[in-house]
Amino acid sequence: MLTQVPQAALELFASHGESAFVASPQLQAWLRKHGGAFDVIHVHGLLNSVSSLSARLCVRSGWPVVIRPFGTLSRYTLSHRRGMLKWLYFSMLDRPILRRVSAIHFTTTAEREESLGHGIVWGERAFVVPPPAGKSFSPPARPARASANVLSLGRLNPVKRLELLLEAWPLVMERIPAACLTIAGNGDSAYAESLRKKGSPYGESVRFVGAVDDEGKRALYLDGDVFVLPSFHENFGIAVLEALGAGLPVVVTPEVQLASFVRENRLGLVTEGNVSALASGIILALEDQVLRARCRRDGERIVSESFSRPIVGEALMRMYRFALAHPPS
Repeated sequence: MLTQVPQAALELFASHGESAFVASPQLQAWLRKHGGAFDVIHVHGLLNSVSSLSARLCVRSGWPVVIRPFGTLSRYTLSHRRGMLKWLYFSMLDRPILRRVSAIHFTTTAEREESLGHGIVWGERAFVVPPPAGKSFSPPARPARASANVLSLGRLNPVKRLELLLEAWPLVMERIPAACLTIAGNGDSAYAESLRKKGSPYGESVRFVGAVDDEGKRALYLDGDVFVLPSFHENFGIAVLEALGAGLPVVVTPEVQLASFVRENRLGLVTEGNVSALASGIILALEDQVLRARCRRDGERIVSESFSRPIVGEALMRMYRFALAHPPS
């Protein structure tokens, strides 16, 4: 047991298997013995046996349970890779649990709305509570400048649609020859290499820097002018939040579920997921000095007003109090 903060502890359990097929009998045994000692149990994720079996055990025991789907109820998740198997698993294990749990924890309104397609009535059980803003990467005074540095940061995975970004890059260079693209993050080595090959024709205007720590992130955000994330699906998009907090305008696709926040607060552009639209969005963001000045001036404040730890903490407490008062029927 590792003490993390006062009145909090982390228990670690052995597991077997990998990815969606991982299992942890030790966790199940621990839950049977100790689960009833807790006011509320918060389960993160579905479509894997650790989360699903833990939630089922708690529901059958009558303990208040909150489930955070973590994007697993999206159309993309349930149709991408082994779609039929996922639907069968969901129908047999997860759907019955979701009908009975005390509360559902969504991180965006878009995630909640997309979940309605499963025909489960959430009623008052549905709560939208975003993750809190993490470390601030905003410099003391972000200067105005005429550079054109584009940043994309996150794990290298096909869901991020970085191929689209690289396909759009020649159009950006045609309009802004001095533009530079930095892609940060790591992932499957073969996939990462395929991206590097795709970016190699553009020479020094495209660079891959691999995984970065907090200091590395800060340096990238300080050097960047526009942040881009053209994902097929993004349940939240914490890197988008970091970029906004660092004073960068962002260019995202509608499938990034912070897109509505970006649009409503005029902190960037939401573009369709095709080459010309993405290139146009990047060019507009680089050339719009008013947008860039607004993000430098107001980005950190706007993020803090919606995603500060006190605000998110209060929302979590409301959800937990509701769950405590509504144990599984």
